Amino acid sequence: MTDMPIRPAFWNVPLWAEIGVYIFGLSALFICLWGVYKSVKLWKAGQPDDLPVDHKRRWGGLWRDAFMHRRLLKTPSGVIHFCIFWGFVFLFFGTATATLDWDVGHYVFGEQFLKGWVYLAYKLILDIAGVVAILGILAATVRRFVIQKTTLERSWRFAGILFSLFVIIVTGYVVEGLRLAVQQPAWASFSPVGNLFAQGLMQLFTQEQLQGAHLIAWLLHGGMALIFVALIPFTYFSHMYKASTNIYWRKLAPKGELKKIENIEEQETFGISQFNQFTWKQRLDFDACTECGRCSEVCPALKAGSVLDPKKVVLKLKNQLHHPDEEKSLVGDIITKDELWSCTTCGACLQECPARLDLPSAIVDMRRHLALEQGDFPAGLQVALENTQSVGNPWGMDPADRLAWGKDLDLPIAKPGVKVDVLYWVGCSASYDRRAQKIARAMVKILRAANVNFAIMKEERCHGDFARRVGEEYTFQLAVQENIENLRQYSFKRIVAHCPHCFNTLKNEYPQFEGGQFEVMSHTHLIYELMSAGRIRPKLNHPEKLVIHDPCYMARYNNSVGTPRKILDEIEGVSRVENLRRGKQAMCCGAGGGQMWMEGQNRINVIRLKQLRESAPTVAVSCPHCLTMFETAMSGDKVLEGMEIIELAEIVARGLDDNIAENDKTKNEK
Repeated sequence: MTDMPIRPAFWNVPLWAEIGVYIFGLSALFICLWGVYKSVKLWKAGQPDDLPVDHKRRWGGLWRDAFMHRRLLKTPSGVIHFCIFWGFVFLFFGTATATLDWDVGHYVFGEQFLKGWVYLAYKLILDIAGVVAILGILAATVRRFVIQKTTLERSWRFAGILFSLFVIIVTGYVVEGLRLAVQQPAWASFSPVGNLFAQGLMQLFTQEQLQGAHLIAWLLHGGMALIFVALIPFTYFSHMYKASTNIYWRKLAPKGELKKIENIEEQETFGISQFNQFTWKQRLDFDACTECGRCSEVCPALKAGSVLDPKKVVLKLKNQLHHPDEEKSLVGDIITKDELWSCTTCGACLQECPARLDLPSAIVDMRRHLALEQGDFPAGLQVALENTQSVGNPWGMDPADRLAWGKDLDLPIAKPGVKVDVLYWVGCSASYDRRAQKIARAMVKILRAANVNFAIMKEERCHGDFARRVGEEYTFQLAVQENIENLRQYSFKRIVAHCPHCFNTLKNEYPQFEGGQFEVMSHTHLIYELMSAGRIRPKLNHPEKLVIHDPCYMARYNNSVGTPRKILDEIEGVSRVENLRRGKQAMCCGAGGGQMWMEGQNRINVIRLKQLRESAPTVAVSCPHCLTMFETAMSGDKVLEGMEIIELAEIVARGLDDNIAENDKTKNEK
């Protein structure tokens, strides 16, 4: 029996095995580093990408997303991965600490620091870490092979992955148990799992047998662990450093911002038609995929029966990275046109991806090739683009009629030299669509009720969002230049837009262009500001139960989720309920990415509206595109008949009318 609590390095291990493990270990480390080098070399073969160097933000994001699993812990699968990850982190650092303890402490300083209570705490922590990792592995096995989620691959490959992790940990416990069975130290209880093995083994084998088995188990465990290290860059486990690297180099610019094509008039090629045109960051994106399938789980296009499966698209691009097929064209063969045109650019895949893959941007880059080089568009989209180019709106309506919706409202028109607090950006939908015009009229009522000094720009034209998202960057830039030129004629403190697409484009993408720097505010934030200041006090006389639908371009792209809820919560008479898929996890209405203008679009709007109907018959939206898509869904589906779709500004305006009516009634009664 041993009396001194100290780590027994290389106990029962002959010199040849000790020397062998060092040689094998250094070889494994070399192979691992060589594999990592090959990965980096593969990424760097891509085109340059000038990413901002903000190490503080990048390290912070790496800690939150990679280590603390900020995104993953929202789901049971995330908790499972957290257990496996941190279990192995502790086991890895435990092994590294033990190595330093012996190689540096013993050989250099002649003193081990893993002794006494330090060693006992060390053993207890590692035993617990191993148990946590095993529980995670077992849960992952059940989830993948028993529950059988459709987005998860059920193959011998993943069976082998989980089994190898399990065996590495269990053999470690066996080695520990065999040693404890022979030594029988007084502190064995500080290795509870190992001691459990020891108690069982002592009943089955003699001391000599235990000692002989220990050496065999030690060689097996050590060999498997070192092989695991060597193979990390060449197996699924490479995601450990690939995903972490991608998280570090994640996009720091606003999520709703796409990259500008510089000097577009001078370019000879546009977008991406060949794999070697992707940037090094995009190649890293594809390589960092963990194959978790979260992108596919939330993709609205896939839910609606589209050919687009984000996970499959990424894996095809990843395969092309590692095994290039020069005989196939990137756009058309590897990634089909139908896959590209099915994307709504809603950002759900980007939001849910634990490795921060930016697939929507890659899709837009490939769309740019189709749009600008081939002029290849789905039916309906070409007409909308031509209308935008010729008359400044996708409907093809007369620009002279842009303000016709408010001809009876005596609208204040922006004039050069006349300062206003708010320039109200109406947008094309509310200018030309009869249903959406009610939003603009409601906003005018709110602004006037709050005595806001505002004006409307009569030269307003389409801001170009849908054109940019379908890849027609040229049309987008023409729109930007014209709008900036017109905006610069007038003096205002800020632009207020009720359309999230207008808001996102003006706020996040116009600053890419000279003179495009404006203070931009969404109508929800302005309304809440006015309510908080007591300038408007909406109140409904008739109680209304409703559920909120969060627009993609506000919730995901601009992190605005709470403000619409605050508004509704302060309106007396409103009873707000939540849908299961809400906030940043809300499903897209199906309008984004140019889908609103494509013929034969998937019924994403129907699926989403049925989700919302489960919560309440009245749906509050804060986007005219969502409004249009949902009302279209109602017109074609009997199940949805009787639902009401109302824009947030309309609710507030209704509350103002009801409040006025109630005050008038009170005065008359007096």
